[in-house]
Amino acid sequence: MGETADPRIQIRPFADRRDCERMVDYFLNADKAFLEGMGVDPGKLPPRREWIESALLDLERPAHEKDRYYLAWIYDGTPVGHASINRIKVGEEAFIHLHLWVKDLRKAGLGTQFFAASAVEFMRAFRLKRLFCEPYAENPAPNRVVLKAGFRFVKRYRTTPGPLNFEQDVNQYVRENPEALAG
Repeated sequence: MGETADPRIQIRPFADRRDCERMVDYFLNADKAFLEGMGVDPGKLPPRREWIESALLDLERPAHEKDRYYLAWIYDGTPVGHASINRIKVGEEAFIHLHLWVKDLRKAGLGTQFFAASAVEFMRAFRLKRLFCEPYAENPAPNRVVLKAGFRFVKRYRTTPGPLNFEQDVNQYVRENPEALAG
C-alpha cells in the first residue's frame, strides 16, 4: 500500500500502539518554539497516556465513526512521520494534517511525496470528494508542501483550528477528487 515513485517511501495505516506512541512522542518531545511555529499551544497537549489511549480507541472504530485516521510515513523501513485526517464526512470531505518527525529529512522534498501519496490514499479509502488542509499561515514549509501536492489556495482566515492550537491565521487549501465529484 502507498507506493510512490521512490521505493524508499511508503505509507500505511497506523497499525498498533507503537505507531500511536511515536506520533504522540513527536509532539510531547518537541521544543516549545517548534510547536508554536506550527501553531500548537504546548500548554494544550494532553498527557501522554491519555493521548495514546484516545488514538488507540480511534484505530478500532469503523471508518464512519472515526474522529481521526492516521497514515504512517515510512522511509527506508523506518517510521519518520504521519498524515492524518479529521472532521471526516465519508463520501464527502475531510481535513488533512502533515508531520515529518525527523528534522534531518525536512527540506528534501520528502514531505511533499509523503503528503501527496497520503492525500490520494485518504481520498480513496474514504471516497472523499474534497480534502481540505489549513496550515498555520506563518509556517511556510507546510504551505509550500500543500501547493506542490496539488492543492489550491481558497482563503486565509483567523481561527483556532483545533483543541491543541492557539488562535491564528490559517491558509485554507482544497484538493478535489474529479472521479468522486463526477459520481
